[in-house]
Formats: sequence, structure tokens, C-alpha cells
Amino acid sequence: MTTVFPVGQGAGLESEHHVIRVGRTTERLSEPEYDVWSLAHHWTTVPELVAECTAAEIDDAEQHVNALVSRGVLVLVDDEFAHRYRLLPMFAGLGNSPDDLERFAIGVPGLQPLATVNSTTYELWQWGWVAPSLWAHCEVLATIGEPGTPGTQLAGVLDGVAELLSDFVAVLEPVS
Repeated sequence: MTTVFPVGQGAGLESEHHVIRVGRTTERLSEPEYDVWSLAHHWTTVPELVAECTAAEIDDAEQHVNALVSRGVLVLVDDEFAHRYRLLPMFAGLGNSPDDLERFAIGVPGLQPLATVNSTTYELWQWGWVAPSLWAHCEVLATIGEPGTPGTQLAGVLDGVAELLSDFVAVLEPVS
């Protein structure tokens, strides 16, 4: 089954449409399209997303998913995905705590963290944007991280992307 991720960052309402910034462009989504895009932030497959949308009483969920994929606001994870997208961090890194040295918080200073992630995912959040693509990040990991190839690093990177997107502390952006 094909995994689907949301692309872009919510930029608010304009008239009756939700604006999503995708790279240097914007997409205007209707309310049901925005609901589908929001639900896609959970790491999911297309059939699971359609089922979740149906459970949330979003009419024509499959049609909306297909339309958002064709517009580039949702992306299907295929062999070229990691070459075509990069991860951009949102919010501030809050570090770890003396109570849990292995987990790192992300959010707004002075408020409760929005996400608490392991060191590998925190590194992706913190440094992934420096690489020109997710694949380039995998290449770096294969060189300086645990032994392996970029392909063997990809599964862990996708896990991290999924976690960061589901906590809304990072966004996917197409590579320019």
C-alpha cells in the first residue's frame, strides 16, 4: 500500500478557502479538501486516509485525495519521493531534560512542547533542512551515522518525517 504525506504549510484563511504554501506557490483548499489535508498528517496509506476521512464524514474522500495528489498538496511515497522533497523545521528546539536525556522537545519556549522525539528524529528535524533533499540527508547519515547505504537509512528517515508531520512541527517542501 502506498503511503501518503501532506505537503506544504497552512497559511490561514482567505475568503472561504484555506491557503497552503507549497514551496513558492500557494494552493487554496475548500473546507473538505483542507480536512483531508489535515488528516493526512497522520502517517497513513491512501486507503487508511480515505477510511479516516469517511469516518470523519468528509464526502467524496477518495476524489479529494486524488485531486490533492494531482495538485501537489499530498504526495504518494514512491521510489523518487526522497529525491523530490525536503523537510523544513517549524518552531524551536527545546532540547532534552535531566529526567529524559534520550528525548528532545520541540515547540515554543515557555509553553508545553508540541513534540518530544528521539535523538535520530530530532537530528532530522534540526539538520534535515540543510540537505537539498531527504535523499541527500540519507546520504549524509550513511556516511557519518550508522553504517549502511542511503537506501537503508531511508526507512528511519521516513519514520521521522511521519512523526514530525503528525506533530505539525515540520513541513514537506518540494525540492526547487
